[in-house]
Amino acid sequence: MNILSLTTVRRALVALAALSALASARADERGDLEQLRATTLALIQALVDQGLIAPDRAQALIRQATPKPAPPVAVAAPPAAASGAEWGDRPPHTVRVPYIPETVRAAIVQDIRNDVLATAREESWADSRQIPGWLKTFTWQGDLRVRAEGDLFSKDNAAAYLYQSQTASPAWAPDLTNTQNSYDRLTLRARFGFKAAVGDDVTAGLRLSTGATPTSASQTLGSGTGFSNRYAIGLDRAYVDWEPRQDDHITAGRMEPPFYGTDLLWPEDLSLDGVSLRGTRNVGSGAYAFVNAGAFVLQQFGVGGPTKWLFGGQFGGDWAITGSTSVRLAAAIYDFHRVEGVRATDPAPTGALAPTVPYQQSQYPAGARLRGNTLININDPTNTGAPVWGLASKFRPVNVTAGLTLSQFDPVQVGLSFDYVRNSAFDLADIERRAGTTAVDTLANRTTGVQARLQVGSRDLAQKGAWNTFLAYRQFDRDAWLDAFTDTTWNLGGTNYRGFSLGGSYAFDRRATVGLRWTTTRNLDDGVRTLSNPSQPTSVIGDMSSAPLRIDVIQLDLNTKF
Repeated sequence: MNILSLTTVRRALVALAALSALASARADERGDLEQLRATTLALIQALVDQGLIAPDRAQALIRQATPKPAPPVAVAAPPAAASGAEWGDRPPHTVRVPYIPETVRAAIVQDIRNDVLATAREESWADSRQIPGWLKTFTWQGDLRVRAEGDLFSKDNAAAYLYQSQTASPAWAPDLTNTQNSYDRLTLRARFGFKAAVGDDVTAGLRLSTGATPTSASQTLGSGTGFSNRYAIGLDRAYVDWEPRQDDHITAGRMEPPFYGTDLLWPEDLSLDGVSLRGTRNVGSGAYAFVNAGAFVLQQFGVGGPTKWLFGGQFGGDWAITGSTSVRLAAAIYDFHRVEGVRATDPAPTGALAPTVPYQQSQYPAGARLRGNTLININDPTNTGAPVWGLASKFRPVNVTAGLTLSQFDPVQVGLSFDYVRNSAFDLADIERRAGTTAVDTLANRTTGVQARLQVGSRDLAQKGAWNTFLAYRQFDRDAWLDAFTDTTWNLGGTNYRGFSLGGSYAFDRRATVGLRWTTTRNLDDGVRTLSNPSQPTSVIGDMSSAPLRIDVIQLDLNTKF
């Protein structure tokens, strides 16, 4: 319990007595005076009951605060505390209170306010000045998702060892370790961060997250050494954003992709390292044009060599056709610069040269690649060791995205989206030159991807009882997009499949939702696969890109936001 200073109490009692005298002087009826007296005495009694002041001290303060000359006004006062008697056991004393001018009353009120605030600061009450000014500019945000997932593999899939036994160009998904054994798992995704206005036009942002892969922040529970071992938290986003003009942004650091699109190309958990520019202009009634561009580092080498980049540019527009119908269109081109593999012509440096001379920097790292893209072995012709894989194709995808939003059925909203991508840089002659072999001359041109999605339900899931549901179809050719930047729910990541996804979510509380999703996919067949035994489709001779691989993924999510 906080105890006010005696000076504060004294001033409060004087103010109460002054207000009592003023009100009684203006009262026309006896009842008003009695009510005011009762209120004053009740407040004094409350101060005594709460232990803020002793009864004898209260009596002394009343006497001390009462000047001698005044028109008498009778006010019931408490007896001395030594007797332990209740209020009213003794005849009331008479206290004389003079008329208090308006300016004096205002001064008393201000003094009381200052004393109360000073006491609050000294005793750490809720004082805004206890919070540093810079902290008030922060906007905190975070979310937590617990997921139960079932990954179901068909027994008719090609065996995993067939993928891992590939050594020559071309090759597909050589990292697969499981293609036939279904399993269940629990995953956790935790993200927490902030945005801070560090100036009039500058904002800084930072977010920490679970997860260790570029496109997924999910942490499989029990993975690694297991037995409740702790999990790592990584720097997911950290950037500075400058808005020199309204709706124009220059952002540098680690950020979310600045481009408009769907999860066909831009998974929710993906972050990019580099610099981006974004601008929006009003071009008419209900119409806006926007431009997005960026340069992002994909891989930087410490011993020198060609840095790998992603460059992107996009333009588009928003048009509110009516108050309840809007359309967004965008076209983009991306260039994954220097990501293609080039076969080495000389053996690897040895001895002291090995860690200092750039070598095989065109490798497509195992920690980044998922599955689906066509690969070539970039070892030199004399190397008989394990293959080192690089991307067969260059990647310069062209992308068109469209979205339609219908709000006529408010609060239910209908959303339609369409996403199309084609890799314009695929060149079979160029692949054969870099691979140093003509063994890829039968490689089919599989370079397009398409997704259509329908969503019906609430605009967001911020209120209890909100819901939405969706249905999506996707076909993703093997070399349409870099498989390292793909969603890990569809086909457990990668390209070279077709399938659909169906699901929905329900908000059972204001910031908590439960969701269920089923995604089913199967590998694309380009018609060049042969079987060692037609009655056993899991035994494959030929292109593993067409080997049978069917995966069903069922996810039950519990999401919270804060």
